[in-house]
Amino acid sequence: MHPPTHTGPEGLASAALLAGVQHQFEYPPECSLTHWPVTEIKSVNATLLKSLRGRGNVYALYVRGKNEKHWVPVYVGQRKSVSLRERISHHLISKNERTGSMLAAVKTAVAAGEEIGFSLIKVQPESLRLFVEETIIASNKSRLPWNTHG
Repeated sequence: MHPPTHTGPEGLASAALLAGVQHQFEYPPECSLTHWPVTEIKSVNATLLKSLRGRGNVYALYVRGKNEKHWVPVYVGQRKSVSLRERISHHLISKNERTGSMLAAVKTAVAAGEEIGFSLIKVQPESLRLFVEETIIASNKSRLPWNTHG
């Protein structure tokens, strides 16, 4: 499934990004706040991670509770499409100390038995991705509890 491509401000459509999960991330059942097997998490998600390069540049993270049917968007971010895989990995697997990733929140959610998913859109030209991210966050502040800065 390829993410929708949006050209210019008229194609922002936060509805496309926040419409639902395109990809579910997998975690081994033994993951907890104190046991986070990075190598195993990478291995389980290797095919998905390899498929991300160049596929999107604005993304949304989602959480779904243990017994819940619906995914809830919790965070919107952006990254150049060539480095999207790296950024998603920082959020969902292992944090680069220089980034403001959501790894702590992800670990807490996974330890509580929640599932993690994400969706992507690709904004063209690439230079508009920050504008799109800021616009989506501004119009959905109450729906995105992990977007706490700005």
